[in-house]
Amino acid sequence: MKSKSNAEQEKRKKQGRQERIRADRGMLSRTGVILILCGIVAFLPVVGMLTNLMVFRHDEYSEKALNNQTRTTTVTASRGSIYDRNMNVMAVSTSVENVFLDPKELHDNQVDLNLVANTLGEILNLDPAWIQEQASDITMRYKMLATKQPDEVTSKIRDFIVENDIIGIHLEPDSKRTYPYSSLAAQVIGFTNSSNVGAEGIEAYYNNTLQGTAGKVITTKGNYETEMPYSFEKYYEASDGNSVVLTLDTTVQYYLEKNMEAAVEKYDVQNGAFGLVMNVKTGEVLGMATLGGYDPNNYLEIGDPAVQQELDRLKGAYSTLQEGSEAYDKAVNAYQEALIAARLAQWRNRVVSDGYEPGSTFKTITMAAAIEEGTTTVNDSFYCGGSEMFVERGSTPLHCWRHSGHGAESTFEALQNSCNIAFAHIGLKLGGEKFYEYVKAFGLLEPTGLGMSGESGGVFFPKSTITDSSADGYGAALIAGSFGQTFKVTPVQLVRAISAVVNGGYLMQPYVVSEILDDSGNVVEKTEPTVIRQVISEETSSIMRDMILSVVEEGTA
Repeated sequence: MKSKSNAEQEKRKKQGRQERIRADRGMLSRTGVILILCGIVAFLPVVGMLTNLMVFRHDEYSEKALNNQTRTTTVTASRGSIYDRNMNVMAVSTSVENVFLDPKELHDNQVDLNLVANTLGEILNLDPAWIQEQASDITMRYKMLATKQPDEVTSKIRDFIVENDIIGIHLEPDSKRTYPYSSLAAQVIGFTNSSNVGAEGIEAYYNNTLQGTAGKVITTKGNYETEMPYSFEKYYEASDGNSVVLTLDTTVQYYLEKNMEAAVEKYDVQNGAFGLVMNVKTGEVLGMATLGGYDPNNYLEIGDPAVQQELDRLKGAYSTLQEGSEAYDKAVNAYQEALIAARLAQWRNRVVSDGYEPGSTFKTITMAAAIEEGTTTVNDSFYCGGSEMFVERGSTPLHCWRHSGHGAESTFEALQNSCNIAFAHIGLKLGGEKFYEYVKAFGLLEPTGLGMSGESGGVFFPKSTITDSSADGYGAALIAGSFGQTFKVTPVQLVRAISAVVNGGYLMQPYVVSEILDDSGNVVEKTEPTVIRQVISEETSSIMRDMILSVVEEGTA
C-alpha cells in the first residue's frame, strides 16, 4: 500500500512540474511577444526617420551631399552684338570677371584675413574693414566683393593668390556690355542691367535672341574642401547669343540727331524733339532719335544738364534738414521720385511710345483719301477769308492759322498754304465714314509692329463721333480731324502712313532689324520688305508726290 501511495505522489509531483513548465513556457511566450511588440514600437520612429531620409527626402540630401563635394561656377554666355546696316558695332560684350570670397575656405586654411583685406582693398579700391567683415562670416560660402572687373585688375588678384598660396579668393567669368557710339541712337539700342539682361530698346525686345545660354564648371572638392586637380573638373560650355543687324545707318543717325539739336536751339523748343527717317519703299528705319538722350554705358546717369541741375537742387534741399524729420523725409521722397522720373524719361523712345496731335502733317492723309475717293480733284477751288462759320461747329467760327486768310486757292495751293478752312471743306465732302475708313487703312488705329518694346497705338476718337449724326460733337470732330487735331498718333504711325501716300499707295511693314546672325556670322533670320495692303492707287500717289513737292518748293514746308 505504501508503495502504491508513493507512486501516486510521484505521479502528482511530475504532473505539477509539467504544469509549471507549461505555465513558464506560456509566460515566456507572452513575454517574448510583448518584448517584440515593444521593440517594434521602439523602432517605428527610427524606421520612419530612415524612410523619410531614404525615400521622401532622398533628392534633398543627395543635393546637399553633392554640394559639399562640388563647387559649381557659372560660365556666362557671350551676349550677341548689335550692328548697324554697315556692320558698325553699336553694342558688344567684353570679358570681365567677378571677385568673390569663400569665408569658410579662408577660415579652414587659416588665411591671414588682414593681408587679404588690405591687399584686395587696395586693388579694388574698397574699404579693408568691410572686406574683413565679409571674410569673417564663415557661415557663408559666397561673398561677392566686386563685379565686372577688367583684366588689369583681376591679373593683380591672381598674382596675389599665387604668391601667397591663398585658398578662398575666387574669380568667376562674366561679361560687360559696351556701347562704342555712346549716346547715338541710345533709345533705339537700349541697355542691359547688371545681370546682363536687356532692359530697354533692342536689348530688351531681342533679349532672348542676344543672351545665349550660360554654361557651368563643376569642380570636385577633397576631404578638407580643397579643390581637386583639373582632371576631376567637368565643364559645360556656354552657348553664345546671336547677333542683331539693324536697318539703322550710323551716319544718317548722326545727322538726324545733330539737325534736331540745331532746330531745337533755333526755335527754342521746350518739349524736346523726336525724328524718324524711313525708306518709304521698304519700311526700313534708317534713323530714329529722341532728344534728351543718355549714354547706355552709364545709363543711370542723367544726360540732360538742365535736368541734372534740377535734381541737384532737390538733393540740396534735404541735405540741410534734420535727418529723420518729416520735412527731411518729404524732401528725400521728392528727390527720389524726380530721379526715377528723369531716368525713365531719358530712356523712353518717344518715336514709338508717345502719341501727339499730328496737326498739319495729317493734311496729306486727308487730301490723299479725298482724291482717291473723287470727292476732291486737282481742279477744285477754295476760298479762305481767315475764318468761317460751319453749321457742324455751331456758333463757334473756325479760324485759319493765317488770320488774314489765303483768299482764292486751288487744290494744290490749299496744301501748299496748309489752309485749315480749305481742309475743313475737304474733310466734310469726304464724309465721316470714308474718313474713318482711310484712317484705319493707313494703319493709324493700331501699333505698327515695328519690333521694339514700348510701342503704343495712339489715341483716336470713337468712330461714332464722326459717323453718327446724333453723336455728341458730330461734324466738329470731322472738321478738326481733317487737319490733324483732337486725336493722337505716334511718329512711326504717321511716317508709315505718309510713306504709303508717296510710294505708290502701299502700306509697308516698318522694321528696324534686318538680320539675325549666329555666333559664326551665318544669317539665321532675314527680314524682307512686306506690303500690308494697298491704300490708294498709283495714280493718286503720283498726284500726291507732286503736291508734296510743291509744298516744299512753293509752300509752307
